[in-house]
Amino acid sequence: MRALALIPLLVVASCGEESTETKGAAAALPSPGQWELTSQVTRFVKADQGTPKINTPVGTRETQSVCVAPGRQLPSEIFSGANFTCGVSTYYVRAGRANATLNCHREGLTGDIPITVNGTFEAETMTLHRSLRTVLAGDGDVLIDADITGRRTGACTPVPANEGQNRQ
Repeated sequence: MRALALIPLLVVASCGEESTETKGAAAALPSPGQWELTSQVTRFVKADQGTPKINTPVGTRETQSVCVAPGRQLPSEIFSGANFTCGVSTYYVRAGRANATLNCHREGLTGDIPITVNGTFEAETMTLHRSLRTVLAGDGDVLIDADITGRRTGACTPVPANEGQNRQ
């Protein structure tokens, strides 16, 4: 009978405590600093009969370096890659998960480039999957999927003025 009387106390005592697994996931945010991101195209499909306006066939690899500032939303370059100007439509980055939807543009192309990104991250690493479909004026539209891996490499490197950065 005394054992039964202790059950409510144990339940109350455990309130507010998170499991070790939950604590680790909730604390996981990408750390501020310089990040090296490597993307590799895993799918490339022409969406019409025109010559692709973005021609990055399967296997194309790109590496870029992006600075993540403390206490701010991740830069859109992490999701879009280099040479895009993007507005973020939806953004969820917490508890080890990243989901973002962007509407991007690229110099020299007329039209929209919607991008969706889903993935996971820890304080020092991230793994993302990017899907892009161009909606351009005229022919040359493509669908491109890429896998992205990233790792924090240290403190941010100062960026020279007027260097091509994504604008949000």
